[in-house]
Amino acid sequence: MLRARLWTLRKREPGWQAINDAWHRRAADSIAESKAVPLDGGDRIRVLTTGEEGFAVRAALYASASATIDLATYYIQADETGRATVQALAACVARGVRVRLLVDRGMTVHKEREVAGTLDLLAGARDAGIAVQQWRDPKRPYDAQHRKILLIDGGAAIVGGRNIADHYSGGDWRDADLLIEGPSAAALAPLFEAVWAGETPSRNGGPWVDYVPSRVTADEIAVATLAAIDGAHRSVDLELAYFVVPDALCDALARAARRGVRVRLLTNSAASNDLWFTVWAAHAAMERLIAAGCHVHARQGRGRTLHTKLVVVDGEWVTVGSHNLDYYSSRYCCETNLVARDARLAGALGAFFDAGLADAEAVSDDDARAVCRQSRVSRLFDRAFRDFQ
Repeated sequence: MLRARLWTLRKREPGWQAINDAWHRRAADSIAESKAVPLDGGDRIRVLTTGEEGFAVRAALYASASATIDLATYYIQADETGRATVQALAACVARGVRVRLLVDRGMTVHKEREVAGTLDLLAGARDAGIAVQQWRDPKRPYDAQHRKILLIDGGAAIVGGRNIADHYSGGDWRDADLLIEGPSAAALAPLFEAVWAGETPSRNGGPWVDYVPSRVTADEIAVATLAAIDGAHRSVDLELAYFVVPDALCDALARAARRGVRVRLLTNSAASNDLWFTVWAAHAAMERLIAAGCHVHARQGRGRTLHTKLVVVDGEWVTVGSHNLDYYSSRYCCETNLVARDARLAGALGAFFDAGLADAEAVSDDDARAVCRQSRVSRLFDRAFRDFQ
């Protein structure tokens, strides 16, 4: 983190005040369309709401593949879920399917320290005929490949927040995947091809918005979300794992609530958050929203981490994918989100959100303030390493 921070300063990357100002200007220019297109009428959509369902559907898609499987993930872990995935992909190769697996190099090294066997698992995948690439940009050595994309035969796709590990496939963690079959899934193929070739994808392909951190002042996913919030008339529902959003987004949510929009946030409590160093910043932001009239709810229970990244505005505009809408995603992560206007999808994601809300507890300003008082080390971390939250 220290090396990355020094690199960012040495390269004179823009600071957060400049980034927030740029996002505001860009959002003001795009409120009318909010960077969203309708989904194709031929698309079949399904929200995969549990880890068990998410990985069962993945397994079925692997088995159905006849020509190609393209899989991008932040990491694949050397545990039961990771090994089962490699075995399933190897079986696909054995019957003639071309399989490509893209992981982040930095996170792979980290996971090898955390869970021994990760590098051996990838070596075994290569031996089985799977094309494996550990992504790294030598010009920006601290950026990460954080996209989560599965594309089968160019016609069925899964995007969302789940990496390939046991804690994503079990019942404790909360996350969502989106399965799309049809023309919109096919639009992901050129995006994956570009990333695999080490190129920067075009920013938009159908409903897909791809983001790379060299464009931080124009983060298309964050700006589209900001524009949608600023243009909201009735409701904004956000389910975000680490609510350490830059000021531009936090201020937009507060403004929306003050003009009468129902704003609801579902995120982690201090206990359920798997990243302790984000706790102070998250609860300080919650306190700001509550003061503005937003409704904040937090998932409870140690080990019951909420890992979802979705926003639904006015029951029509949606974004879902890998972008956490936090400092780290914008500063250092390559992300892909679906950004679209679709009442069907908004309804499905809204039902998922409401179920999560029912399983969470409301957070009061006193609650948020108390957590902030108890999180002095996390506050110091925020001051020194905000980019990593």
